[in-house]
Amino acid sequence: MSKKKIRFGVIGPGGAGRNRVMRLVQSTPSVEVVAAADTNDACITQLEESLGYKVEHLTNRSAYKKLIDKMDVDAVGVFSPHTLHYEHAKYALEGGKHVLIEKPMVCGVGNALETAHIAAENDLVYLIHYQRHFAAKFYTLRQQLRRGTIGEVQSFYIYMAQDWSGHSWRGDPRFSGGGQLNDSGSHYLDILLWMTDLLPKSAEGSADYYYQGEKKRVPINGSFNVELSNGAAGRVVILGDYIHGFREDIRIKGDKGVLFFQDEKLMLVKPGKQPEEIPLSVPKNYPACPADNFGRLLTGRSKVNHVPPTFGARVALLTDAILEAAATGKKIECAKLLKKSGHDMKALSQ
Repeated sequence: MSKKKIRFGVIGPGGAGRNRVMRLVQSTPSVEVVAAADTNDACITQLEESLGYKVEHLTNRSAYKKLIDKMDVDAVGVFSPHTLHYEHAKYALEGGKHVLIEKPMVCGVGNALETAHIAAENDLVYLIHYQRHFAAKFYTLRQQLRRGTIGEVQSFYIYMAQDWSGHSWRGDPRFSGGGQLNDSGSHYLDILLWMTDLLPKSAEGSADYYYQGEKKRVPINGSFNVELSNGAAGRVVILGDYIHGFREDIRIKGDKGVLFFQDEKLMLVKPGKQPEEIPLSVPKNYPACPADNFGRLLTGRSKVNHVPPTFGARVALLTDAILEAAATGKKIECAKLLKKSGHDMKALSQ
């Protein structure tokens, strides 16, 4: 974009949304927030306090339409509850606006692919806020896999435990889209697919609704066997019933060795050899975060979208599969889910 100022609108300036907006305006000073839409006016006031200037307040259920139709914005941030992402992103993209969207991109793989196609047809930037694409540890592991350091991926173990009670709208089935499996868990489905650069093939497993002995209305914990497109299979464990704090464990096994994280270090183990630490790094001038990447794309400082909508659609498919597996107790084939939505696996390779 050649404009000196980029007029930006915010849909859902809650805590996470405000954080994303501030990262955007700090990394790209030409971005000017002109309006925000939220059913809670206090969230917009808090956004103003963070920005240090006033914005237009739009506060009814359809306020996002006025933001897109009447406020002359160039781009919008969609940080609303998960199940509202589809209607908000679709409307913005159909209105010709660039979109920075909170994870998960859109609930439902069919909906996700639909919005991706709209963005592509209109030559719009559509970027998902999966911040682990910009973290040195995950980037380095991905590069090691791409270089064939451990050969062909054969198995994996993805574990995330967090004290996640499903507070506020996240615990409401109308807005959650799948509880912790679709909230923090979405990050870990993303990094599995992104680091391995493979597509999901199937999922089988179970979930429960318990947090500290109390049954909630959305899934809190889940354990699944996931298969990928090259035949690799492994365990994905997402927990919300964890007391105080956060923990993760990520291990990728290939036919020539294993890569795993240990105390924030990336370790390599090959048969018959001692564990070796792999230095962490990202390329020079690599964006610091999704908002930085988005701003660079809008201002022409970068041509690479490091979290394009194709990744969001891949995650949506795997999320659909694990949620259906949990609900039915059956092994769910991803190709069949895609077929129901009118697509095939080629749609996720574009």
